[in-house]
Formats: sequence, structure tokens, C-alpha cells
Amino acid sequence: MPFAIPGAAQNSGDDNQAGVDKKGNIFVTSKDGGRILMSNTRHCAMATFADDRQTVGCMVVPSTNGFPPPPFLQLEIYLRGGEERTIEPGAPILEWHFWEDGRKVAVHSGPRVREGTYTLYESTTARVIAKLTAPADEKTLPQWATRPAESEDEAAPTSSALREERTLWIAEVLRQIEKIEPGMRRKDLGGILTTEGGLSSRFEQTFVYVDCPYIKVTVKFKTASGEMP
Repeated sequence: MPFAIPGAAQNSGDDNQAGVDKKGNIFVTSKDGGRILMSNTRHCAMATFADDRQTVGCMVVPSTNGFPPPPFLQLEIYLRGGEERTIEPGAPILEWHFWEDGRKVAVHSGPRVREGTYTLYESTTARVIAKLTAPADEKTLPQWATRPAESEDEAAPTSSALREERTLWIAEVLRQIEKIEPGMRRKDLGGILTTEGGLSSRFEQTFVYVDCPYIKVTVKFKTASGEMP
């Protein structure tokens, strides 16, 4: 259950926007401009802020552990004013993203990518707006069902020369990533990786490659004394 706390007590930036503080607490704004604590990084495996900076999506950590890791089955949407909506498509969540500046949520769920279902929800009510089965050709998907990166890929130029250039660039990226070794400190990652602006904790953080935000690396840390979660 979300609860309100004084804005001055936990301030991670603009009080008129949703945010996350250094302790991993996730906030939305109240109607009167205060801050409302909704969740934290122990409950949310990943949190995404919509373009309106008022709506937050939380991929809920599965209740069980094991190997292989259990699938994600639940998505929580945190709204301005402290309201919360829960989306449970009834199958593992393969991918999701906000649509129309956070007013809608597109979820791709199913046992496998080619056998999944695409569902569009209204953020404020979790009501299903549209639903369709994964087509044989993903290019026929409506725009709301495609990931932002996929839409950009369709406009990317291609040629044999460009493919060769990209291959060489990827090889260089891998060489840079391989420089990351156990025992390095957070500050040692600078120049190779940078923070993505999402959630982090004392023991784990997701970084992005400095020259491409689509290349992500999740790094696990331990204290100098060897303490781990």
C-alpha cells in the first residue's frame, strides 16, 4: 500500500516529477505537489518512467527463486496521486513499454516470442483496449505493439559497406566490454559504461555503453569487505 511522506525527507530531483532516490525508493507526485512513496528496488526488478514523468511501470520481482530464473508475470503501474494499477496478462511478460506518453501500456506476453500475445492497456484503469495474437510477420504489427527500437530499425539504412562497418564497430565494443574485470570499482567503469538513469542498488546496477544506449550491461557489486546481498 503506497503512503505519503514529506517531500523534503526524500528528494531525488524535481518534486513535480516521479523519481527514485539513492536508496532505491520509487516516488510519484501527489495532487498537491508532494511526493508519495510507492515501492522500491527490492520489489521492482525494473522500473520505467513514462515520458510524462508522472507514470511509472514496475516489473514485479517473482515471488520464487531458482534456476532458470522464474518469468515475470505481473506489471504494476504507479500513477500521480498514489494510485496503482496491476496488469497480469496470464502468461510470462516478454516485453512491455509505455505508449502515448504513458497514457497506455503495451505488453507482449506468452511462452515464446513467436507464440505470444500483444495487449494494449489503458494506464489509468488497466482496461484492455486492443489485443492480438503474434503474427507470422512482425512487420505487420500495429505501431503500438512494436518496441521503439524496432521502429527506429525500420528507418536504418543498410548496405554491404554499412554492414561491414557495423561489424567492425561491434567487435571494438566487445573489446571494450572485455576490459571490465572482477575487482573493479564503480568509478573504474567510466569511459566504457555510463548509468542509464534507471534503478540501482548498492549491490547491482544496469549500465549502458557510452556510445550506444541499446547495449546494456548489468554489473553486480560487493563491498570491500566481501559483503553481498
